[in-house]
Amino acid sequence: EAINNSTIFVDIPSSMAGRGERYALEVEGDSMIEAGIHNGDTVVIEKCYTAENGTIVVALVDDEETTLKRIQRKGLKIALEPANKSYKTQMFRPDRIQIQGKLVGLIRTYH
Repeated sequence: EAINNSTIFVDIPSSMAGRGERYALEVEGDSMIEAGIHNGDTVVIEKCYTAENGTIVVALVDDEETTLKRIQRKGLKIALEPANKSYKTQMFRPDRIQIQGKLVGLIRTYH
């Protein structure tokens, strides 16, 4: 996976541990700022390969770029929607997107 780095470990609250495999990612960028997700935040992701419309997911696009966006199925396309009015929704054929997990928690550290 494009996001796998098992040499760094993050302590998460037990309330975010849940069932199933979970991992943490550091957010880069401001495309989800209106959802309260800021640059430098750590998001806790539950590994999965499908998600319901409206879910914030980690998606691998074209086997190259990993992104955190809200997913919406629109006809024969998949929309990856940012939560920042400065960015546009991107539309993809389903064969270009691999869901790698869904957002289940957020950890913010103030510097």
